[in-house]
Amino acid sequence: MKKIIIGCALCALMLASCKPTEKNYRSAYDVAIAKKQAEQESLAADGLISENAPKPRYIDGDTLYFAHEIISVDKDFAPFKDSSPAELKAYNVAVGMFKMNTNARAGASALRDKGFEAFSARGLDGKWYIIGGALDNLDDARAFIKTFKAKNPEYPYIGLDGHPIIIRK
Repeated sequence: MKKIIIGCALCALMLASCKPTEKNYRSAYDVAIAKKQAEQESLAADGLISENAPKPRYIDGDTLYFAHEIISVDKDFAPFKDSSPAELKAYNVAVGMFKMNTNARAGASALRDKGFEAFSARGLDGKWYIIGGALDNLDDARAFIKTFKAKNPEYPYIGLDGHPIIIRK
């Protein structure tokens, strides 16, 4: 009878020592969090596209990128101090995007020195764009982009993922 009681006591002791502890829960939680982060990073690396990113459209063999953004002309841009500011048109081709207006203005000035009618414009969310050209129709915007790329093959398109974008008025 003593053997049975001792055996039962040992079994009860072993079962009690197998119960989950806070340490075990914490390590399982940390493993689950690490796995979830690894999945999210792999999804981002697999090329998921942000809903806010410019959307590509394929028109007669050309890939054009369109963004939905409300912008306004920077009326304080130096070339407009003594004249009327540029106007946004139906198709505005942005060739750079910055957080600071001084960078956008400097980029627009450099393009004006090369003969482009560039100006800076501000988005509602505080981004500053270099508008390389403001055009009335899509065909003119396509021609402008081709000309711009031909004259500036090494242009960096800062803030725009390596290509100009068209912002509709």
